[in-house]
Amino acid sequence: MKVRGFVQASETSEVTAEADDAETARSLVEEQVPEGYELLQVHNAMPRGGRVIATGLIRPAAVNEVEAEGADYAAARDALRAAVPDGQRLLSIVVLD
Repeated sequence: MKVRGFVQASETSEVTAEADDAETARSLVEEQVPEGYELLQVHNAMPRGGRVIATGLIRPAAVNEVEAEGADYAAARDALRAAVPDGQRLLSIVVLD
């Protein structure tokens, strides 16, 4: 049996911005997201001084394919999981046979 998996980077990075209000801080964070990345979440903090500091969590958006084979579904699935590169996470499995 042959299976295909879709994998995506699991490593994340942070971008930060500071502004007078949360809406502006979020907009500044969104402007910093590089092409090919996705914004996962934004956390706002307001330390003393009244300015909002927004921290955005980003990750590469690209999804790649990995294939594997095995005698049955369980064996193919296990082979596929073993083939997932370090720093990647398995999103889904599709049976090709």
